[in-house]
Formats: sequence, C-alpha cells, structure tokens
Amino acid sequence: MSAFNIIALVLVVTAVFAVINDRFIKLHRTIGVMLIALVMSLMILAAKWLGLIHDDLMTKMIEQARFGETLIQGMLGALLFAGAIHIRAEDLKPRLIPITVLAIVGVLTSTVIVGYLMYYAIHLLSSIELPLLYCFTFAALISPTDPIAVLAILRSIGVSKGLDMDVCGESLFNDGIGLVVFTFFVALTVNAETMSAAEVSIFFAQNVGGAIILGVVSSYIVYLLMRTTTDYHIEILLSLALVFGSFQFAELIGVSAAITVVIVGLVFGHLFHKNMGEKSRASLYTFWEVIDEILNTVLFVMLGVVLLLVPFDTHRLFLGVFAILIVLFGRWVSVVIPVSVMRRWFYFSPRSVRILTWGGLRGGLSIAMALTLPDSTYKEYILLMTYAVVVFSILIQGTTVGKLAGKRQTLGNEYRDPRLYEVTAEKEE
Repeated sequence: MSAFNIIALVLVVTAVFAVINDRFIKLHRTIGVMLIALVMSLMILAAKWLGLIHDDLMTKMIEQARFGETLIQGMLGALLFAGAIHIRAEDLKPRLIPITVLAIVGVLTSTVIVGYLMYYAIHLLSSIELPLLYCFTFAALISPTDPIAVLAILRSIGVSKGLDMDVCGESLFNDGIGLVVFTFFVALTVNAETMSAAEVSIFFAQNVGGAIILGVVSSYIVYLLMRTTTDYHIEILLSLALVFGSFQFAELIGVSAAITVVIVGLVFGHLFHKNMGEKSRASLYTFWEVIDEILNTVLFVMLGVVLLLVPFDTHRLFLGVFAILIVLFGRWVSVVIPVSVMRRWFYFSPRSVRILTWGGLRGGLSIAMALTLPDSTYKEYILLMTYAVVVFSILIQGTTVGKLAGKRQTLGNEYRDPRLYEVTAEKEE
C-alpha cells in the first residue's frame, strides 16, 4: 500500500470517527476519536483471537505508516509551531521563569525518579530483566506532557490566566527538553556511547543553546521576507517553509529540532502579530488553527490504532500498572518541588499542583519515541509501559481533570497578577 493510500485511509477513518464522537459520544474531540479507535483495535484483536481474522493486513499497514517517524519528522514541528504561535510575548513574560523551571527541572526530576523506581520495582517484583539505562530511556520519553485535550477542559471550567499559561507553556517547552534527554539516553544505551561530565554539558548546551539561536535567526529572516509581500498566500507558504525548513536544518546540524520550532513559534509569532496587518494575521492564524485541529485529531486516532502493535500478554500487564503509578508519583514530585520553592517569588493558584499533576497528560510524542527504538525485547517492554501510561492519562486523567480541579470562574484578561483573576463561584462562597 502506497503512502498516499495510507494517508487517504487515515483521513477518511479520522473524519468518520470525529462525526461519530460528535453525534453520539460527545467527549472532547481528541479523546473521543482515540476512544473509538481503541475500541476498534480491541475488536480486531478479539477477532484475531477467535480466528475470525487470519491475515495481518491492518498491522502491516500500521507498520508501513511508521508512526514514530511520521510524528517526529512530519507532524511534531507543525503541532509545536501551531501551539507556540498563539502565545503572546506580553502574556508569557510574567510566567517565563516558572514555565522554564517547570519544564527543565520537571523533566529531569521525573526522569530520575521514574527511572530508578521502575528499575527497582521491576527487579524486586518480577522476573523481567530491564537494564537501568533502558529504565531511564523510558522515563525520559514518558516525562514530557501533552496539553492538547486538557487545555480545552481547563478553559471550560475556568482557571487563572497564569495557570493556563503554566500548563500550555510548560508542555511546549518540556517536549523539546524531553526529546533532548531521550536522545541522550538512547546514545548511552542503544549506541553504547559513554560521555564525561564535560561532554554531557556540551551535548545539552549544543542541543538547547544551538536550537535557541537557530530559532531566533530563522524567524527573523522569514519575517523580513514577509515584509516584502502583501500576498497572504505567500505569507502562509513562508510560514510552512519556516516550520519544516528550520526543523530539518536543526536535525541536520545536530541541535534540538523541537526546541528550535518552539522558539520559532514564539519569536515569529511575536514579530508577526506586532508588525503585520490584520488581514495577514487573520489568514495565518486561521490556517494554523485548522492545521493544528486536523493533525491533533489524526494523531489521537493513530494512538488508538497503535494498540495493534503493542505486545500484550498477561505476564506483562503488571508492567503497565507499575508504570502508571510510578509515572504519576514522579510527575507529582517533579511539580510539587519547584512550585513549593517558587511560591516565594511567584504566585501559584491553590489548584496548581493538582492540576499540573493530574493534567499532565502523555500523548503521541511518547509513543513515537518508543517506536523509534531499535527492535528488541527491551523495546517491547518500553512500548507496552508507554502505551499503558498514555491511554490511562488521556482516557482517565483527561476526562476527570475537570472534576478534580473544581468549579471556578475567572475574570479579566491579564497575566500580570493571576491571583486577581481567580475567584470562587458564588455557590462556593
């Protein structure tokens, strides 16, 4: 089956699932389509188990689609840019330090805690052999959070503007940090490389610092090119070239492509919003909103279908349970420590820790990173644990975070002092 046939089939299935969810299930769109795809995958597996299906056409087609590579190389840049371009610099500035600390310290803390706890839990409670470095590899790929579904839920129940920015900004930043940490551990495990402390410092400085410089420079160059035209079609074309060109160039020179695109979205979005006309802004933002919605919906359908590639059996199911509990604990620690320290200088909503913890959903990026690992028994364990955490976080955490957060209403549109715009509803007073 050709790539065009696969793309056409995925789009048709996604559209049908979206209509079914909108008409009957009525969950948030991304959660609903993933649930339908998951149920469909379970039905296919049941049919295979009963002997009703004897060929593996569906599984082969999913393998041909190369989900991991498709997401990381094709979709990730567009998704990160679409999320970052709508963040205004004046909104981000008051929360930049908390977001940066949450993203960097959060990912590193979660990686260490989850890595060690998974290693000791597996070796003390099972006969499965999973080396410590592979446990850290799993921890690195599962630590980044996905804001896609939870943001819509949080905004519907009412949260402070600062908390909204913390959730959105942290998830954008920690995707890039998570990819860098994951790449580091893959180099240590799969490639059997060793690094001194100096080499580790250079590795992270090159990946992060180089990405920031490339993002700023490429954004400014494309912005200058846009100033030479008034045709919004060309402006949209230039934005596409900026996203995919900067992503691939970052990969080529060995810096973090994800961080590059996030910086591109923030810097270019600021320059474009501040200096371009209303028609240009409306056209560009509308285009990227559509791209964002389509890719997110397709992504969640693919997440449901990937179940067909996950090696499940009763002997390994407990790994998924271990992973869910340990990842939740690691996420809580990685949130509560930096928030407790930063409360001295920055305001945090009383609901910040619980919302950031329970609302820290895992998504397609974690699955994609797991799928990019070389085939081995270790990869099967990691993929199973990753899928269990992702499905639990989206279907359970994503559908209950609203109740956990509680009903509030927010007033005002400024970020300057978020506490001024978070008040309890009248019935709570």
